[in-house]
Amino acid sequence: MGCEEQIRRKADVVVVGGGTSGAIAAIAAARNGAETLIVESDGFLGGTATFGYPFLGFFNGRGEQVVSGLAQEVVDRLVTLRASPGHVRGGTWSTREKPMVYEFSLTPYDPEMMKYVLLIMAEEAGVQFLLHATLTGAVVEDGAIKGIQVHTKSGFINLSGKVFVDGTGDADLAARAGSTCELGSLEGDIQNVTLHFRMTNVDAERMVEALKREDRILGRDSWYIRLVRGKGPDPEPDRFIHIAGHMVPWDDPKSRPPLTFTAVSQREGVYWFNMTRTVRIDPTNVNDLTRAEITERKNVIEVSKLLIKNVPGFEKAYLSGTSARVGVRESRRVMGEYLLTAEDVLSCKRFEDGIAMGAYPIDIHDPKGGKTIFNFLKEAGSYNIPYRCLVPVSSKNLLVVGKNISATHEAIGTTRLQSTVMAIGQAAGTAAALTVKSNLTPRSINTNLLREALRAQRAMVG
Repeated sequence: MGCEEQIRRKADVVVVGGGTSGAIAAIAAARNGAETLIVESDGFLGGTATFGYPFLGFFNGRGEQVVSGLAQEVVDRLVTLRASPGHVRGGTWSTREKPMVYEFSLTPYDPEMMKYVLLIMAEEAGVQFLLHATLTGAVVEDGAIKGIQVHTKSGFINLSGKVFVDGTGDADLAARAGSTCELGSLEGDIQNVTLHFRMTNVDAERMVEALKREDRILGRDSWYIRLVRGKGPDPEPDRFIHIAGHMVPWDDPKSRPPLTFTAVSQREGVYWFNMTRTVRIDPTNVNDLTRAEITERKNVIEVSKLLIKNVPGFEKAYLSGTSARVGVRESRRVMGEYLLTAEDVLSCKRFEDGIAMGAYPIDIHDPKGGKTIFNFLKEAGSYNIPYRCLVPVSSKNLLVVGKNISATHEAIGTTRLQSTVMAIGQAAGTAAALTVKSNLTPRSINTNLLREALRAQRAMVG
């Protein structure tokens, strides 16, 4: 491609941001016949899904699968590549304080193979790629995005499209296009951020024994039933796939509060830890993000050294990896045609224009650094997400996916889960393609036809 051709590019559907939701949106749009271009600032697709977290939320508390479609295809491909054991079931959220029948399940996978799977699925669908490209601006006329500008190693490139999908994770395109957004709770609180890290040669059996006797690992009464055993993708012995609790790694156990953690294993003896926290970070502020990256990397090094020194099960362990950047739980939320609320989620409300389902409890990581709070859905059920939550009120040709959809601070505590945002991405990509085919706007397409199309793709819409 010559230099002049690089200056301008166009497609029917332009997806900005190739993270967990945006990548799926691009695949869905291309599979549904739209010429699709994905723009990503990294050199790979997947975003947060490549940080080592497991998929959560494929099943509701009654053990019913609520997410399928492209998200399930991703899991199936990972299983075929021996990069995931598939869905691991058998856990429960029940505690002594709150006895209940409420299933906990998870889907571990190899994050490096996740990058590969999304790449191959996008290539097979015919998606065009523009990697190492950062959004810098948008041109808006009469409420419609006419084009965007991105910065690359080749300089600035102007991109035009008929429909745009914001998969940036921070609603960057929506904000630059003039859409109304909110950030944080009514009090201005934003969930904390975390740098995920990987430890190798962990003795999980010793960890669990320590948990049972409250030796440096606490919370048995509240967390121990979320211990989940299973087999890995290879012919390995049955082992602990998931461990959760509160860790006391400090030399003086009383000097600092315990650290709430989850540990998830893709391979025997190898665990990814969600453990450290940095609070009061605005992810749309570059100075805050810089502080978060520096602080969290220091936190991980300090904590990993203390784990090896003080906590049973880590005697032979070592730090073997960290996520590419901090995981952001909450960022801008676009004001859409409908605002999903905590009441909608907890009451398991269903909408006639539902295009994706969710079932994970509302999970709020205390913006002030305290313990994580879970609010459980009525009768361990599920809710669906209206298409209107993907449609900004102030844009004619923009759809929003991922954790930036129109939902409250509390509701995002469940809709941000990776399985759910993949389902949202499939809906948005399909809607974008239908919009192009019908020569309509995203707001005016027939949602019944959209739901039918999603069902035909084995998506679950409620």
